[in-house]
Amino acid sequence: MLAAACPGPGALDLILLPEEMAKLDDGAAALTVTGAYTATDKRDETKPKPVGLFLHRGRAVSLEYGRMDGLLVIEADGAARIVAAPAAQVAGGAHDLTDPEGRRAFIAAAKSSGASALQSHLLIRDGELDLRPVDDAPLAIRRILFQDRDGALAIWQSGARALTLHAAAEELARLHAPAMAMNLDMGSYDFCERTGPETASGGASYSCGFLDRQGVERLSNLIRLHPGANCG
Repeated sequence: MLAAACPGPGALDLILLPEEMAKLDDGAAALTVTGAYTATDKRDETKPKPVGLFLHRGRAVSLEYGRMDGLLVIEADGAARIVAAPAAQVAGGAHDLTDPEGRRAFIAAAKSSGASALQSHLLIRDGELDLRPVDDAPLAIRRILFQDRDGALAIWQSGARALTLHAAAEELARLHAPAMAMNLDMGSYDFCERTGPETASGGASYSCGFLDRQGVERLSNLIRLHPGANCG
């Protein structure tokens, strides 16, 4: 377990890059990691583009719906949840993103309410594994965002161990029994940074991933979890 926060608004932020790079210097105690995958093509001709559906505070950054059944939704008040694409909840309603009309309704509701959303692969849905073992599946270090049945969010990593995605999901289920879990981008796009007074340097940031700040320009987005948020 890398970091965890209790249920409630403000536990998790979505950072759009490069526009919000300065947020990394706000001094808050946080674990910041790569979120959604970054595409090979660009948005606005020069900026990195997230893979899949991506909205940021009501702004449509990418409307290219990907074949991924997981969605992280952050409401305007900062309350975050992991949902499945066929039942994507935002602003009090649920929409089927696998249907074009459902996607349009979801996007309209997210825009009007100022919500954020990103797509990734769902690994655990309603407490059950949402993937199957695959022959000769690749091995890699895995990082997963998950949520328990009370709505608490946490980020888990397989340490320095390379696992298949199925094996990582199985281990996460055994250790923490999450209600929902989705994969985060890693590999050569692995950015991980800790900040805050809990660091050994007394508040300075330090890198815990493959990329440091010199390499973050390759990325289109980050998610930032505030450990202990809402637990007081």
